[in-house]
Amino acid sequence: MITSFRVPTVVVIGRVSRELAVWSIDGTTTTLGSVNGIELIDELKVDRQVMGHIAIASFGQYVIKAMDLGSRYGSYTLNEDSLIRIPSRGGVDLRKYNDWVTIRNAFILIGDPNSGYSDYYPLICPYRVGDTLFINTGYTSSGSIKTVLTILGILRNYANMGRVSASCMCRIPSMPLEIALISGDKYLLVRTYMNDGQATTGNKYLVLLTRSGNITSKYSTNADPINAMVEMLNEMKSI
Repeated sequence: MITSFRVPTVVVIGRVSRELAVWSIDGTTTTLGSVNGIELIDELKVDRQVMGHIAIASFGQYVIKAMDLGSRYGSYTLNEDSLIRIPSRGGVDLRKYNDWVTIRNAFILIGDPNSGYSDYYPLICPYRVGDTLFINTGYTSSGSIKTVLTILGILRNYANMGRVSASCMCRIPSMPLEIALISGDKYLLVRTYMNDGQATTGNKYLVLLTRSGNITSKYSTNADPINAMVEMLNEMKSI
């Protein structure tokens, strides 16, 4: 499910009954339907103060910022190192964004999968195209998130070989996530699809090792990709 808003804009995401809903600063509320894990999203209330789960702002220079609105379950985003919690504050000023978190090629996860209180967690994936803010929504399983965090943790242990990057292609409904270790002309890539609510062709995980642009090893699976990734890391060290 994707909805769009002209920028500059501020939107608040919450829940209306069993549906995901977005309020925009122009005063309109849009419902987007139900997603798995939606009970983790706080109710959207529009009165003197707008209340919901998370606020997202976008203005010039393609900047997208986010602030949790004091929600019960928290909001998280992914950077190169780990899943980080977005600052949480009730009574946030929707006209001041200096201390909001900047979202760059990353999804926003509703709820902490390490808590174990749900099997599925809603995903919010904001992105900009020209003067329009798009918000792609879906959900992911706790198992998918834990696998991604395991991959990041293993690659961090090899960070002395190069640098780790993580990027989510939010404009694609399946929300492909690419995590890579880059070391000189060697490149180890793990690709997966975060949105379990969107059907995809092919396997869930792709592990790829290249050198000087040439593929040296490739592995595709619907199961846990960790063993294949570790084997390629060892190969990466030896070539």
